[in-house]
Amino acid sequence: MAHNISKRPFDSFAEPNGSKPSSKKPRADSAKLLDKIRVLPIETTERLLDQICQEYPKFAARVQDAYAAHLAKTAAQAPVNFDHYSKECWYTLNKRYARLRPSQQFEIVGDIMEELSEAREEIMGKAGEETRFETRRNALEVLRKICKSVMLCNEQQIRHELMKDWMVLVEFAESMEQLARGMTAVERERYKEEGLYEKLVELQVECESIDMEGLADVYAVFEEDGGEEEDGEEGNEEDEDPEDPAVQPIPPARKRTKVFSVGELS
Repeated sequence: MAHNISKRPFDSFAEPNGSKPSSKKPRADSAKLLDKIRVLPIETTERLLDQICQEYPKFAARVQDAYAAHLAKTAAQAPVNFDHYSKECWYTLNKRYARLRPSQQFEIVGDIMEELSEAREEIMGKAGEETRFETRRNALEVLRKICKSVMLCNEQQIRHELMKDWMVLVEFAESMEQLARGMTAVERERYKEEGLYEKLVELQVECESIDMEGLADVYAVFEEDGGEEEDGEEGNEEDEDPEDPAVQPIPPARKRTKVFSVGELS
């Protein structure tokens, strides 16, 4: 019995748009599109995603679901503790080079600056705005402690060079401001209630006669939440009593007679 072989041409099996059917084509196109998305500037990707969400509510809902899942995952994670960074930096500042002569300490200050900066960068890399409050709170506390270690460094040559350079402390102040701004008003109030803001203010006292640039900006973030009414009641700064202890200049540097220990990093 002869088989009925269809003479229908292959082209007749083509898709409505004229393209040849292929199970690999959609996946290949998707991969190419993903490659293009990856090379786009993040600002462009965010803008396109926002436009798509506005035009397609279902897509916006999927973004909301993904965000909720991310928050749930973050909340389930244990907070990160950075205390070991403050202890390591204290040891470097006060013990590691204690036996060196001042001239030798001067030569290794660059290495110390690099170690301090690396510690700060590693902390900031793990304490983004999406992390738990406990993680960000500890990060701010540890940065404060490292600054305190610099200001109270027992090795006078090392301390002198770090304070004279000032850039290291400025970078720490900028990072502390970033952490403070990343907190909500409620979180900043909680930070104050726990007595941690008072310790942050003490840093300026440790600076003695040296004004740590950027530190005032950190304080300003915390005062923004409830300082407007006080400003209106106080009036102009020019009218303030010059004898007011709050506006007195910080006393000149004093010679240290007490050895600063790691136990004082509170």
